[in-house]
Amino acid sequence: MDIRDYEYIVAIAEKGGISKAADQLFITQSALTKFLQRTEQKLGMELFVRKGKQFLLTEAGQRYVEIGRAIMNLDHQLEEQLQRQSVMERSRIRFGFSMGRTSEMIEKIFPEFYKRYPEMKIYAKGEASRKLMMGLQNNEQDLVLVTNVERLPGYTYLPVGKSQLVLAVPEDSPLLEEASFDDNYNYPVIEPECLTGMDMVMLPVSTNSGSLTKEICERYGLKPKMVLQVSDVRSLMDAVEGGLGAALFLSVPVGKKKIRYLSLKGMEIMEQTVMMVFRSDKNLSPAMKYLMMLIVQSSGQMIDNSIKELSHDNNEFE
Repeated sequence: MDIRDYEYIVAIAEKGGISKAADQLFITQSALTKFLQRTEQKLGMELFVRKGKQFLLTEAGQRYVEIGRAIMNLDHQLEEQLQRQSVMERSRIRFGFSMGRTSEMIEKIFPEFYKRYPEMKIYAKGEASRKLMMGLQNNEQDLVLVTNVERLPGYTYLPVGKSQLVLAVPEDSPLLEEASFDDNYNYPVIEPECLTGMDMVMLPVSTNSGSLTKEICERYGLKPKMVLQVSDVRSLMDAVEGGLGAALFLSVPVGKKKIRYLSLKGMEIMEQTVMMVFRSDKNLSPAMKYLMMLIVQSSGQMIDNSIKELSHDNNEFE
């Protein structure tokens, strides 16, 4: 039954008759009378006993009104909850990204974002790509910025940049003086043999960067000296900045970190695509789209048409 069916029967019961109930419902008496007749015929039992103009509930009518009121109350509660949910979703973004990007987000992306959307709330979470995708699947995240993840049906994957395996060193490292420039590489290059015996900070092989580091060292016979293992890129960058050693990992924006990136000469350039991922049925707000555009622009990449098409008004991001 339609929720209005319950409203009509409850109104007749509360007003004790058709006339006052029809006035309350803003319909004609004849229309309400016909509705009641159709309802009782459909149910195969009377809901009211008529005594003149007075309508008294039968036992079935009492049960109908009791359940009807409960259904109307639940409908009202649901409507209020959905309205609150709608307001909340329009005023927040649950955004996940790798911990190595924390500095970039705090120093560059978020300040620029809040110039346009000062009332928005961003619930930021730094995690490994695999965990971020799990959060997205569990509806704990609205958008995630991830690298090297399996593509799942029901999700949209938009490329926002490239992440390349680099050697990170402190900004006062003597390796910077030995490095040379090569148009085939994004960063100054050094001979890979320099890594042998070098103090290195590493990530577990369970991570993308840790796995690639192990593969590089085994493939080229490099034997660096591991002095520290950390669980995430942000800690890795902190350790390099603190002078504990160099590190191989998939590049993220350096920000204010006092480190520099180098490439290994003669080695295959290893890079992976950084993707913005969200549910395909997600209704992206203008604020979410703007956040995505800032990230793409920050990466120095051309803005992909598929990202522009997310907005009906492309001028919003000019």
